[in-house]
Amino acid sequence: MSSKPSRLVRLAIAAAVAVSGTVVSLSAAPVSHAVGVSSTDGQISRAEVLARAQSWVDEGVWYSQQVYYTDSNGTYRTDCSGFVSMAWHLGVSRTTWTLPGVSTPISLDSLQPGDALNRLNPYTGEYDAHVVVFAGWTDSAHTSASVYEEARPGTQARRIAYSRSYLTSQNFKAFRYNRIIDSGTPQGSQDPGSLPTGTLVKAPNNPTVKLVISGSGLAVSGSDVAPDGYDLGKVVVVDEAKFNLLPTALPVGTVVHDAAGGSSRYVVVGDAALPISGAEWSADGYNTRPDMGVPTSWLQGAVRNSLPVGTVVHDQADNSPSRYVVIGDAALPISGADWSADGYNTRPDMGVPGGWLQGAVKKSLPSGTVLHDQADNDPSRYVVVEGAALPIAGAEWVPDGYSVRPDMGVPSTWLRSVVQASPADGTVVRGEAGRDDKVYVVLGGSALAVSDADKAAYAERPRLGVPENWLRGAAQRPLKNGTVVRDVSGGPSVYVMAGGMAVPLTAADYSGLGYDKRPLNTVPGTWLTAAAAKPAPADGTLLLSPDNTTVWLVTNGGSKKALTQADFGPGKYSFNDVVIVPTTLTANLPFTTS
Repeated sequence: MSSKPSRLVRLAIAAAVAVSGTVVSLSAAPVSHAVGVSSTDGQISRAEVLARAQSWVDEGVWYSQQVYYTDSNGTYRTDCSGFVSMAWHLGVSRTTWTLPGVSTPISLDSLQPGDALNRLNPYTGEYDAHVVVFAGWTDSAHTSASVYEEARPGTQARRIAYSRSYLTSQNFKAFRYNRIIDSGTPQGSQDPGSLPTGTLVKAPNNPTVKLVISGSGLAVSGSDVAPDGYDLGKVVVVDEAKFNLLPTALPVGTVVHDAAGGSSRYVVVGDAALPISGAEWSADGYNTRPDMGVPTSWLQGAVRNSLPVGTVVHDQADNSPSRYVVIGDAALPISGADWSADGYNTRPDMGVPGGWLQGAVKKSLPSGTVLHDQADNDPSRYVVVEGAALPIAGAEWVPDGYSVRPDMGVPSTWLRSVVQASPADGTVVRGEAGRDDKVYVVLGGSALAVSDADKAAYAERPRLGVPENWLRGAAQRPLKNGTVVRDVSGGPSVYVMAGGMAVPLTAADYSGLGYDKRPLNTVPGTWLTAAAAKPAPADGTLLLSPDNTTVWLVTNGGSKKALTQADFGPGKYSFNDVVIVPTTLTANLPFTTS
């Protein structure tokens, strides 16, 4: 009997995942060739890595970023990084971002079977695109590599050859798992991982000194030795292979401080060190944990690091039941409805200092970040531009270059809120594809064209790429009635928008009509000149002037029609849509009764 589910069953499960967004676990009967001598997160031979990779090819495991597959190898997510995590026998399904944390960069020509190739994204400078297991060169000249991979949705685990030119053009970088060995039985004497915390160690042929803490090895730089008080005369020489395999990350929740001194304390989560405030030291229970002195240079790097994308966190003090997911440096709120539906309940839930969390919650995702609904209830993709999520049309996905950016799953409720938002007022935008050099400035959800004569006024602002479909719609959208504007280049004139027309306000109008209480927005001068030259507001605009209480409806191409109280109410006109304008405007509009 086959140990793998039938193709029909796998397709049905994949369809269920696409609809529900929940994490599904598949199970298969153990396969004998995947069994090895390694333990989770332990040393593993190159032969065993390849055997584990081949087992998923034999079992026909389908790609998914939500599905977890269980067989004799363990339980792992069935995307590219989950596949490498399975092959290396890691304790969790790491991401392309976090796999470098358990591996060491090497050159392409140093690759050996069982190593990995991780693609460095040129747009983000992060390893956030794709990763594969290297199986070997297909020729002595190293012009073609055989790799194992979980490639993309709709495909199964496979072994395939890629040319060296393709790997280099796509920015793939070579990595070696820190605990991989060339044979099943490592040779050596003292294991540095078994030495007491605080021991300094080095390998016979490696000048690097490391500080052992809880089985991990933190590099000690030359600048650390004197300030941190390290006695190099007490360095223990250990087995070279085991030295190179020491984990570089401390266990989650470890409390650390700079060995050189100072009162600051930090808690380790992933590869990051998060600051603990004085108020949190006791309230959050950090004072009950061992407090480890670490090398200054290592701590400085850890403080700069971000938590892995997708990490679920909560306030360590548990003053709030709220949960958040980390994307970049921002923490996005997870609603109660999203907790299970989006699969966040299946991830480790990390307690973090409340002060750090409050700061992360206030941060925004960087412009250019590509998003989708974590639950996959909405197949759409969006790009973040100054606080708003703008829809990406299918036709824009590849030509605009969005397909090569990391695609971040975010909580459904949070996504809906930013989809309804507009980029911040004053944001300068252009079409992402760059087919023309037209530039626009955003105001109230509208995109106002910036002429060549006006570009100097916006020269200091970054020009952000946006999807062309969204830009076309925003360029056609008139400014909201009641918006107060003036020329970005200066000048005393002030205007109020009414039905696409920029209505001039005298100084008396500006204060007398209450517009001095509203934001005064700058707009491109050429655009403003055209808006002020319009003969009348657009039909359908409701106007009120201070000379009387009559509300006028602009109709018939610039005429005015008086409305009565009976014209307002549910299903009729709303007083909220009325624009107060100077009497000179309403007086100059011809009267009509039709």
